[in-house]
Amino acid sequence: STQEDIRAAYKRAIRETHPDVDPSLEAADRFMSVQEAFRWLSDPQQRTVYDGIGSKFGKDALYDFTDDPILGKLSEVRAIAKVMHASHMVNKCRRELARSGKEQAVRIDFNMTDKRSRFRKWGAERISWVRDFFVAELRRVLDYPRVIKELHPFERLSVELSLHCHMQEGGLAFGKLLGALKTLRAKVTEEGSMRAYHVKRAERGRDATLMADAAIEELYNIMLAHEPVIQQFSEAQWCIFQTPSIDLDKPTVVFVGAPNVGKSSLVRSISTGRPEVKNEVFTTKRLTLGHIWHFVRGTPLLVQGQIVDSPGLRVGIGGNHNLFDQLTMGSLQHLPTAVVFVFDPLSWYTLLTLDEQIELRESLRNQFPKRPWLDVITKVDLAEEKDLGCDEDAVKGIERLSALYPEAIKVSALEGTGLAELNMEVRRLLEEMTRVVRQLQRAKIRQMRLGMAREPVTKEALSMREFV
Repeated sequence: STQEDIRAAYKRAIRETHPDVDPSLEAADRFMSVQEAFRWLSDPQQRTVYDGIGSKFGKDALYDFTDDPILGKLSEVRAIAKVMHASHMVNKCRRELARSGKEQAVRIDFNMTDKRSRFRKWGAERISWVRDFFVAELRRVLDYPRVIKELHPFERLSVELSLHCHMQEGGLAFGKLLGALKTLRAKVTEEGSMRAYHVKRAERGRDATLMADAAIEELYNIMLAHEPVIQQFSEAQWCIFQTPSIDLDKPTVVFVGAPNVGKSSLVRSISTGRPEVKNEVFTTKRLTLGHIWHFVRGTPLLVQGQIVDSPGLRVGIGGNHNLFDQLTMGSLQHLPTAVVFVFDPLSWYTLLTLDEQIELRESLRNQFPKRPWLDVITKVDLAEEKDLGCDEDAVKGIERLSALYPEAIKVSALEGTGLAELNMEVRRLLEEMTRVVRQLQRAKIRQMRLGMAREPVTKEALSMREFV
């Protein structure tokens, strides 16, 4: 088939299976398959590789799965396991305490000849074991303040934004939940210690056993009474786990622009990412991560790259940034990323006018002059929709942007226009970023060989300031 035949078949399939047209899972799978096939066949060098390998292509292609991370992942906050609900903790504690034989949690000391002392000791140890069980479960999650303080700056912003969105959706403040769990831990510790003290001084062994049983039930009731707080904390913790885990060993491209310019649709069109797409401002309230396999030119080596959809920016460098703006700026300042800046030629579709979008782009470009960069003009299909009466404004906006940025790509996620060229250019950015990542990896390895770095390469070095 010729390149024209491939391109025509690609456009037909894209219009039928695009997620904005057909939201079904089957269409999404076919859409991604079409994207992958076109990426491989539309580039002459990759087509040569395909022709040389033939039917084995995709089976014997060299997929670069890096099992041994060098720079690491931004996933330290996930090291804390998810807290169990109170009912689950109580049931688990009951099972552990009721075990018999060699797995018995607390055993009776039959070496003690005095029965009263024997059962005093056994009762007190059972209470202490239950107390320590609950305290250990709570201590893990109470380590969050220290962990968050030591996070990579970008990951800390991601966590803060996730918790902020959780509060906007009706969740309680994370700090208050931590305070409530800290109070719960103190209450369990105090109650358990006091009950164990009295059991050790029981008049009879039978009284010690009955007092221990009552004390353990009281600790269970205290935990169950705090079930709503633990469930609220579990929901907040789940939001933290939803923050994207950026792999620093993989090349990354971040899509940047004003709110509602169409970044999410483009990310859905060229990667596995599935950001939410709506006709409203600030649809993207957190980073969405997608992946794409790209070739090292002239070889069958496939390297996985990361495509990031970021929240829309309202102001540029030095402006009054909210949490959404800070997260997007953090992806540029603290991560080794290439940039795809997306323009909307019609200002009434977004919060910023065309002049403000241009000013935003220039402020970012001046701040990151050596960063791999690509300008994209989206929603070009609106210039042909004369029924909406907006064709003249769209044409003027596109002409103005094309004059300012002659290398900008004109795309339409809905019609499929320019997506092929965008795919090629994003892969080119990923190749450039692959070289940058290799530089960072070599720097890390040199430091490790010299014994200078027990930790990963300095978090500040990962901002690429020394490499771009």
